Amino acid sequence: MTLAERVALALNEEGRSQTDLAKAIGVRAPSVNDWISGKTKTIKGENLLRAASFLRVRPEWLSMGRGPMRQDDLGPAISTPLRPVRLIDSDSELEDDAFPVPRYTVKASAGNGAPVLEIDRKGQSNYCRTQWANRNGYRREDLFSIVTIGDSMEPTIPDGASLIVHKRQDIVNGKVHVICRGDECFVKRLFKQMDGSVLVKSDNQANYKDWIASPNDVDPLHVVGLVVSVSFNL
Repeated sequence: MTLAERVALALNEEGRSQTDLAKAIGVRAPSVNDWISGKTKTIKGENLLRAASFLRVRPEWLSMGRGPMRQDDLGPAISTPLRPVRLIDSDSELEDDAFPVPRYTVKASAGNGAPVLEIDRKGQSNYCRTQWANRNGYRREDLFSIVTIGDSMEPTIPDGASLIVHKRQDIVNGKVHVICRGDECFVKRLFKQMDGSVLVKSDNQANYKDWIASPNDVDPLHVVGLVVSVSFNL
């Protein structure tokens, strides 16, 4: 089975269109058309992972046709968290290349102002490597950690996961951000639209609907930062 046939099969079984797939992973429609037409023979990197997640198929099957189509055929998934983050018991265990990242709670401010970050004194600090931060262009003082609640971003981010967030107000299309709107804050995947609005998506598409945030909304969307790392217990 070719890549074109695998993508077409997965789209058909999910009842989705090429346009749906393009929007979900943040690529232009012609790129998906190249997969369907056979012009492109493989999908790699983040596009592969996002496409597989959206279509609910195994990345190995989607990319190379290896193994079962769906994870359910292999039993429960074993996930490995992204690893610039390592938890330690005390600062005495800190390596020379590591630095502490403060843990915060995020609250939407009253009056539609900028969100408020408050120190979470109950939580343990996380630690990141200086080399990792420098390589990715993250300023140490702009990194903080939070703990998620809820299942709207599963399976990418499970309930109770620890996130490292890089404070920034601009949107990186297709990436996961911490945002606030009105009196609520969320962890969502954002897609900039041509008219200046923002498509707000949950990875748990079965239980949560997408919504559009417009610049003219009474409760404007505030971007707190970009999620740059996820860690959680297995």
